[in-house]
Amino acid sequence: MDRLENEDIGLIWARHFPKRANSDTSNSLCLTLAMILRGRAISPGMYGNWDKSLQQILTQAGIPREQFDTVESDAKQRAP
Repeated sequence: MDRLENEDIGLIWARHFPKRANSDTSNSLCLTLAMILRGRAISPGMYGNWDKSLQQILTQAGIPREQFDTVESDAKQRAP
């Protein structure tokens, strides 16, 4: 399977982010995409600080930082 590019992740995110509150599938998908993007931001190939790397990746994907932070916050609230 080919690796999803950040731009492809952004397209999927744009379709599912608005539905995440009412759809467990969309919510799970956004959580998974957030984990992928977070992992890319901390990968060895990224230089600089984590926040800067994450912002660069989110920009490439066309995902607003506020949306990413919302998904991350929701995940922390749901954690046991």
